[in-house]
Amino acid sequence: MTTITIITGTTRGLGASMAEQLATSGEHLVTLSRKPSDALANIASKHASTLTQLNVDLGDAKALMQAVQALKPLISGHDRVRFIHNAGIVTPIAQAENLNDLEVINHAFQVNITSAMVLTAAILTASGKATDRRIMLISSGAGRNASSGWGVYCATKAAMDRYAEAVNLDVGERARITSMAPGVIDTDMQVTIRSTPKEALPSLDRFLGFHQNKQLGVPDTIARRILAALESDTYGATIIDDIRQYPA
Repeated sequence: MTTITIITGTTRGLGASMAEQLATSGEHLVTLSRKPSDALANIASKHASTLTQLNVDLGDAKALMQAVQALKPLISGHDRVRFIHNAGIVTPIAQAENLNDLEVINHAFQVNITSAMVLTAAILTASGKATDRRIMLISSGAGRNASSGWGVYCATKAAMDRYAEAVNLDVGERARITSMAPGVIDTDMQVTIRSTPKEALPSLDRFLGFHQNKQLGVPDTIARRILAALESDTYGATIIDDIRQYPA
């Protein structure tokens, strides 16, 4: 059986760690990211893995649809299909009265959830003959508990959770899907959060504390746990999931 794994947002952080680990599998890895990675290509070559790097800004509608068309023919012929939507942005961070830039808000929704919907549709369509299809949407606790200043981010991640539940109802046993919260990880997203003024993000001290007290997860470690969960026998049994519920 052959496996193809498609993953978005692999430039850095958790996505880069997952891609690097997947590149050692000897299977086919497809990345959708804003720029290619020579380091990832070297890892794939060393491990005789097939690597396809599609360079795309998921916030650009035209570029997204071009990537969809490039992706479809890559999927046919594989028995096992995996899709991980990891790409996401935490901005804009602002109080409700200041969330007035339509373009910025729409961009966040397109990257975080709209692109996940379009890519999921394409992958499900192209993989109709596959025997094992698994979809993982990297969500956040912000979608399950509201936070002041995070109106847009919370909304996109809450939408992701509900979308995963709807997909599960649509596909039944023909595919497995989860919306997986990865916990708080030491990535550039946390750097962005820590640089936000407190008047925009009242919970800033909490995130500063995570960093100062070394409570942030390590991307490589979280990536390993997420990929193990994706391949577990019980994957998909819990639609709204959290990697912290799995053994370290």
